[in-house]
Amino acid sequence: MQERTIKAVAWCDLALTAPFAIPFVAEALISLIHEMDRQAGFGTPVTLFEMGPLSMMFVHIMGVLGVVWAFARLRTPIPALARIDAGARLAVAALIAYAIAQGATPVLWLFIASEITGSMAQFFALRRYQ
Repeated sequence: MQERTIKAVAWCDLALTAPFAIPFVAEALISLIHEMDRQAGFGTPVTLFEMGPLSMMFVHIMGVLGVVWAFARLRTPIPALARIDAGARLAVAALIAYAIAQGATPVLWLFIASEITGSMAQFFALRRYQ
């Protein structure tokens, strides 16, 4: 069960981070987030969604690192990697919450939910089988 949970979370990460690694796809995803913000009536200024080449480079790097990290956990689904991942997810959730507090779109709460869900799933799986 522990290995299945680690792999399931890694597959979800792969699905969510791979689009950010691919030029043009990442831009489309950011546009989709902006459209979700608009449809939800949050009214986040468009300027906060605009990304130049430098910003997009960091988005793509984040995507590549997310893909590599997911593949590492798929290839070697061990408790040590799950613990690291679960802790890192809480840090990422805190950084996203900070961005929201600084004016980023509240649509990003969906990302916070996915980070916390992945973290808790792994913590519970690790705890259950110690």
